[in-house]
Formats: sequence, structure tokens, C-alpha cells
Amino acid sequence: MNGDDLSDQVTRASTRLGVSRRTVFRWLAAYRDAPQTSSLLARPGGTPVGARRIDARLEKLIAEVIRDVYLTKVRAKKEEVVRQVGLRCSSERLTPPSRKAILARVRALDTRAVAKARLQPSEAASLVDSVPGTYRVDNALEVVQIDHTPVDVIVVDEVHRLPIGRPWLTLAIDVATRVVVGFYVSLEAPSSTSVALCLTQAVLPKELWLKARALACVWPVWGMPRALHADNGPDFTSAALRRGCDEYGIKLILRPVATPHYGGHIERLIGTIMGRVHLLPGTTGSNPQDKGAYPAEAESVLTMAELERWLAIEICEQYHRRVHRGLRRSPLVAWQDALRQAGGGLGALPDQPDQFAWSFLPFEQRTLRRDGLHLFNIRYWDSVLPVIVKLGEPVLVRYDPRNLSKVYIAGSDGRYHPIPYADLTLPPITLWEQRAAMAKLRVDGDNAPAQAKMFEAVLDQRALVDQANAKSKAARRGVQRRNDAVKATVDKAKTARGAVDYSKPVKPAESELWDD
Repeated sequence: MNGDDLSDQVTRASTRLGVSRRTVFRWLAAYRDAPQTSSLLARPGGTPVGARRIDARLEKLIAEVIRDVYLTKVRAKKEEVVRQVGLRCSSERLTPPSRKAILARVRALDTRAVAKARLQPSEAASLVDSVPGTYRVDNALEVVQIDHTPVDVIVVDEVHRLPIGRPWLTLAIDVATRVVVGFYVSLEAPSSTSVALCLTQAVLPKELWLKARALACVWPVWGMPRALHADNGPDFTSAALRRGCDEYGIKLILRPVATPHYGGHIERLIGTIMGRVHLLPGTTGSNPQDKGAYPAEAESVLTMAELERWLAIEICEQYHRRVHRGLRRSPLVAWQDALRQAGGGLGALPDQPDQFAWSFLPFEQRTLRRDGLHLFNIRYWDSVLPVIVKLGEPVLVRYDPRNLSKVYIAGSDGRYHPIPYADLTLPPITLWEQRAAMAKLRVDGDNAPAQAKMFEAVLDQRALVDQANAKSKAARRGVQRRNDAVKATVDKAKTARGAVDYSKPVKPAESELWDD
């Protein structure tokens, strides 16, 4: 094709297409460079995708802040990166880049690299590793996941405001809506009791619980879950939990051993909550490397009660109201939508809340004697015993390890009945105090101590701990455990003093006598 023919063809093409000859020549040059029809597509204006207009010095500064602030186990928020970049630019007399530019660089990070830098290995695996199948739940309260974690902050005792160590947190989440249905914080290691108390809070309305702590939070979450999903820890495989679930028709699902990704929802929730805890004074970080030289004990200020209130506010006013990436709405909105679809009720409430709580406590089998029930070297008696249990019959006895002043007897009527100490003048004690006292007496050569001697040993040990309270962290922790146990038991015991000597054997009335 000669030049005249090309010129004529370009002229005809420009006339037919309604564009200038220059445009046709530009198209022709683009097609010759890349002989594909896509070469003729219009190019968007503005900066090409992926191009960056920030100078190299600012790019380096942003990268350093992301590395030092965002890609750490402290799990700082993206807005903290923006703030730190602004501070660095101010100190170096640079014009700070826009918030949009900084966040774009954070979002462009590799997902796996971010998970590895910010999360623990098990948490990172649950987010980025391939998982065979998807754990999908469509309906609210269809499955509730529950798990424990040590809280990454040191708390102080209520008397001296001195450090007593890290508490434990038990959390329960509704898989479908991601709302936190319940939590329990304690100085005690995880146990079936922790599960029972967390599950009880999950099922019951929260208004009275919030009011008792002077909190104005909104937490409209309650109802019986259809299934409870947990790991294979002894606290979740205990007979107490299985029997309680059976009584209320809750299916207990235990995830396969060594597969944390099957509990990814609760693992991510724990990571989210701990990320916020890491901003509290006295935080330990996720590990000693994160903590570095930070004096966690010296900076600790929160008591157990204050930490509990902080967690409630963080859950109800922060986590529940933030848009969840997986849901594309907040957990609270997801729950409210589920509530509307269900017509106002998602899960049934137990007819008797106390009965529900007692049904998940640990238990022992005992036989009723003429003078009552004997458990942990303590005698229990109430006039209702001969009515609900026959003499010599085995009976299921549930107990709250935090307060042994009452036990809960499964009667022939299918209900649990609280049975107090036979001697109501005795003080409430915890199970760990009882075990410590019995161990001391055995060391002293008394292998079958009387009840009175055991209680005397408990009180002697309490006196020693109280004297050492201001000097020893372990002693302060022991006192706080005891105080928390008394304040937070499932059923607080009432003690009475009078002229009756309750330490003597019971003299039953004629109506209470059994035939041999």
C-alpha cells in the first residue's frame, strides 16, 4: 500500500467513524505495535493502575511505619498507621500523604504475610490455609462456638491494687450472626464450671447482669442454642457438660483433634478481642517477644471487676456495632435481622434459670444417709431430703467449686434442690481451699480428719494468706480468687447463727423417719 492509498483510506475511515485523521493514525500505530483488537480500546484517563505518584522518600517512610506498627502481634488498627505516618512526616518536615494513599498501601499487602506477622500460627492457619469444605451455618443459634483463652493483660487485686497475674476468658459466639452470646472471666483455669457459667449467661437475657455492673450497654442476645461447638479439651468432654446438654436438647459437637480451623469463628473473635486488650495498660502482648521491655506488671491498673466491665463495653458497643467483613454488616444488625425473621424469638428460654445453671455444674454420685449427704468431708442436710430421695439410694449431687456451702440434689421430681451445710454457722469455702486443707492435714498425719478440723485448717490457711497478702503476688491472687468466688457463685449461701448447735447429728421429726 503506497502513501496516497493509505492517506485516502484514513480520510475515508475518519469520515465514516466521525473522528479526526490523527485519531485514525493513532489507532493504526497502536494496532501495529500490538496486532489485537483490544489495542484499539479506549484507555482510561488519569494515573495508570498500580502507578504511584508519591516520592521515594515518603514511600520508604510509609513502608517503615507499616512494618513497625501494623505488621506486629500488637495488631494495631489501620488508622494507627495513618496517625503514625502523620507524626513521622511532621517530625521530618514532610508533607504527609493522604489517608487514602496510606490505606491503599496497607490493603495491597499480601494476605498471608499479614496473617503471619500479626497472628499466632494457629490463628493464621485458620485464616489463610486451605480448609476441606466450609463450616456454614444459616440460622441464628443453630450453632454456638465456645472456647477459652488467657487474657493478655495483668490484673491487680482490689485491696492493694498490686498485680496478681493474668485471668482466663471463656467466650461464646453465634456462628451465623457472629454476635457474642456470652462470656465469663475468672482467675480459675478453664473447667466445666467456666463452660457452665458462660453458657448460662449466653442463654439468659443480659439486662440484670448489665444493671448489676452499672452498664448502659445494649446486649439483646439470649436463647437456647441448638448445638454447642467446642474443641476436645477435658472441660468440653466432661460428663457434666454432656449431661447438661442432654437435659436441654443441646447437641454437643466436638471438632477433630489438632484442627483449629474448624473453630475459626471463635478463634478469630478471640484474636479480635485480644487485639483490643493489647492496647490496655498492663498488657503482656501475645508472647514475650511482643512484650519486649514493656513493664506489664508495673503498668497494670485494672481489677477483675473493671476488666469484666471493659470487656462488656468492648463487645457490646464496639465489636457488635462494627461492620463484619464476612457478613458485610455488623453482628448486631445481623442478629436483629434474624430476630425479625423469626418473629421475635430465636431460642427458648429455660423455665427456671437456676435449674439450667445447676444442670451444667460438675457432679458426684453419693448415697443418702440418715444424717444427710456427705461430700468433700462436709455434711449437708435439709428437711426436703427425705421427701425427694430415699434412704440408701444413690443420688446425683452437683456442686459449684467456688462455693461449697450448698450442693444441688437431683430429686425424684426431676428438679435440682439446693441443700445447705448441715451446720449453717460454717463459712462458705471453695473446693481448692478444701483440697489444700485436706492435703495439709494428711501431711500432719491425719488421714481422716473431722469436718470441724478441716474447716479450722481452711481458716488457718486463710489467715496466713491474708497476712502475706501485701507481700506476695500468689497470696494476693488467692485472696482475690476467694473474694470473686463468694461474689459470683451460682447461688449465694446464707449463713445463720443461733442457739442451735448444727454440728450435732440431726434428730429427725417423726414424719421424717424411714423404715429400715
